[in-house]
Amino acid sequence: MIKDLLPPDSQRIVYDIRRDAVGLELKQKASLSKSEAGIELTYGLIGSPDWWLAIEGGRLKLENFPGKIRVIAGGMTGDTLMVHIEGLKEKQRWVAWRGFSQTLDGKNVCTRYVRMLPKTPIKSKPDFLIPVLLQVELLD
Repeated sequence: MIKDLLPPDSQRIVYDIRRDAVGLELKQKASLSKSEAGIELTYGLIGSPDWWLAIEGGRLKLENFPGKIRVIAGGMTGDTLMVHIEGLKEKQRWVAWRGFSQTLDGKNVCTRYVRMLPKTPIKSKPDFLIPVLLQVELLD
């Protein structure tokens, strides 16, 4: 398996895509649908053996982002919980992952993710990539 990912059942893991059957199914359905939403399929469906091989082989770059959860807030319409993570030089914002607990506010975490092309390119942002969260590790 991928050396930078911890086992999904590790005590320090608060989210792992390999344990998120519902989230995987939603992402896969979006990519297979006729709608514009979803991830393009160059590396296979998210979660498929081909997709994992693309990560393991470096065709999809696994990125790590250590930081502290600073803000938990509603999204633009107030119906989606957003998690803001502050790193040394950058910030990340994620839709709260399945099983997210607000007790993580103020905790140090490391997110592990890949960036993928959308199924339908955005004309005004041709280099736009969608981050796909693989794992969140609790650091403290």
